[in-house]
Amino acid sequence: ITSGGVTYHDQPWHKECFVCAGCKTQLSGQRFISKDEYPYCVDCFSKFYAKKCAACKKPITALGVSKYISFEERQWHGECFNCSKCSVSLVGQEFLTRQDGILCHKC
Repeated sequence: ITSGGVTYHDQPWHKECFVCAGCKTQLSGQRFISKDEYPYCVDCFSKFYAKKCAACKKPITALGVSKYISFEERQWHGECFNCSKCSVSLVGQEFLTRQDGILCHKC
């Protein structure tokens, strides 16, 4: 590698060889997520591995500053963790579960 290389897990890569383990898209200069020592583009990681938000059904990834809430077998994006009836945020609040939804104490 004479120029434009990428270092991943302390190993040098040609930038054209450093690709997503799923779709083979070049990852040099792109955001990616590592899973089992393999790099994945955000789309492939979301499709194959990310847990889905119980409210919006979109993937929960480790990117960004967004936090998520996990309770029993369900997960929510922080901004999606709201009362099913009145939509008040339940982040840091006590809540009750009802079938597929969550409720604040008032509801």
